[in-house]
Amino acid sequence: MRPGLPAVLDVVGRRCVVVGAGAGGRRKIDALVAAGADVTVIDPAGLGGTGSDRAPRSEVEVIVRRWEPGDLQGAHLVVIATDIPDVNEAVAAEAESVGALVVRSDGVGVGHLTLPAVAQRASVRVAVDTGGGSPAVAAVLRDEIAHVLDAEGDRWDELARWAAERRPVSIAAVEARLAELRRTT
Repeated sequence: MRPGLPAVLDVVGRRCVVVGAGAGGRRKIDALVAAGADVTVIDPAGLGGTGSDRAPRSEVEVIVRRWEPGDLQGAHLVVIATDIPDVNEAVAAEAESVGALVVRSDGVGVGHLTLPAVAQRASVRVAVDTGGGSPAVAAVLRDEIAHVLDAEGDRWDELARWAAERRPVSIAAVEARLAELRRTT
């Protein structure tokens, strides 16, 4: 795994382009729509017969054709999700030239970031990343963490709201509040 800096990227209202709308691309489309991005998908088959699992077509601009040079103008983030190596390399080069951040789903070359497996319950979001080395392991661990969040009910969300109202708050204070919540609920 290569070193990296875990962070949350604010894409609200920013143009994000997904080149390739297969299963991997659709998962990225869903995540970008959920994060509030302005999503453009470029794929010769569009979103296909099934479309994206969670993203209504009205929330996504779909360009039904192959990627062409110039398609990435104004993009903040580009997700490369095709299975055509030459296209992936060309898209990556253009993304670099327009200053967009790059996510590569092909396991070839290096993008600027990877998109982790995410479990979210209310205001608590946990991301699991393996540096792109094993998305399946990240997904399984995410599911395990989601079970812990589910078992705790709303405690983590309540704790997050409590801490936000008291910023700055120490780890010791958060641990004490969590213990109190577990005793009383």
